[in-house]
Amino acid sequence: MASKSIEKRAGTGLRRGTAQRRAGKETAARIVQAAQEVLSEKGHTRFSMRNVAEQAGVSLANVQYYFPRQEDLVKAIFDDLGSRYRSAYTECLKAAGPSAQERFEAVLRFNLGDITDARTKRFFLQLWALLSNFEEACGELLEQLYAVDIEQLNEHISALDPTADAREITTRSTLLAAMIEGLMVVLGNRSPDSPETRALLERAHQQGLAIARGVS
Repeated sequence: MASKSIEKRAGTGLRRGTAQRRAGKETAARIVQAAQEVLSEKGHTRFSMRNVAEQAGVSLANVQYYFPRQEDLVKAIFDDLGSRYRSAYTECLKAAGPSAQERFEAVLRFNLGDITDARTKRFFLQLWALLSNFEEACGELLEQLYAVDIEQLNEHISALDPTADAREITTRSTLLAAMIEGLMVVLGNRSPDSPETRALLERAHQQGLAIARGVS
């Protein structure tokens, strides 16, 4: 799944007015990147403002200046992820053919490839575990993140099946997103190059195409 601006707006964690200048934006971005590195490399149990500061090469006070609470930093991570995935979708579509099916399949292949990446799996498993510390915001943050996927899937499914109404398209997109995320968990540490994994991903590709077309 890539990010919106780091500047303050509804739903983001960055303190209002602290990252308007270039240097401030760069520092905030470095902190958010460091936070993702800590989560991926050290795990959710070692995720702290102090460890993020050390990873970013800044003081703890500097981190807290931009992100007063840990929850603010987590929200900024989600914001960044949304932007990164939007950019990734744009890139993968550059090489896609012109037809609706070719463009949908490009998005589907990107997602199925992404969930087999060891770094992606480790990061998201740690992120989901971290969210247990933020029960009130957990649902909203996950909805924000997966809205990026569903938004992309909606666009390409509607082009693939112009007769389907908006509600039906969103239902198909949601089912497809759930299938993809579930596969990431079920695949575990299997090699993406093993015959079994390749066969499973090919079956998932065909099933994803059927879901998008509304074929039962």
